[in-house]
Amino acid sequence: MKIGIFGGTFDPIHIGHIISVLEVKIAFGLDEVVFIPARQSPHKETMPTANKERTDMIKRAISGYEGFTMDTFELNREGKSFTYDTAKYLKAQYPDDELYFLMGTDQYENFDKWHNHDELIDIMNFIVMMRHSDDMEISAPFIRADQLVVEVSSTLVRTRIKEGLPYKHFLNEAVYEYIKENALYEA
Repeated sequence: MKIGIFGGTFDPIHIGHIISVLEVKIAFGLDEVVFIPARQSPHKETMPTANKERTDMIKRAISGYEGFTMDTFELNREGKSFTYDTAKYLKAQYPDDELYFLMGTDQYENFDKWHNHDELIDIMNFIVMMRHSDDMEISAPFIRADQLVVEVSSTLVRTRIKEGLPYKHFLNEAVYEYIKENALYEA
């Protein structure tokens, strides 16, 4: 099987995440995509929203999409989340499958700064998901994906909520309702 791995803080998960990942799943014939929420990104100093709230939103966002699952490996660990540790764990979970890590161009450009990045290439494949604004060459062994993109970010959603501006159109209906019910990101 071909397993896609999509990690992030998902704070909150939005339609841009879902659309891009679904398009890559289709284009590359992935059998499954595993969403892996990070406890704390090694590249960010601030802690994200509580784990339970983020996993609840992910469950709501991926519900109904065939082959979309979630694994909370990184949330169950202490400290920052390193892709290398997650890759070793996933290789043990899927020893006979091909793993494809889905990443953005920002991650691609900084890949040489990742923990044990040279060894990661031996564990899994890397698909770089392009944005409309991206104009760069992707070098092997990385694989370029020119999937459909909705230019939205979790930061934009949180900012809109804080400023009292419309944001519902950036989210799955169930995620929107969850954020409203729990008054997330208002402060």
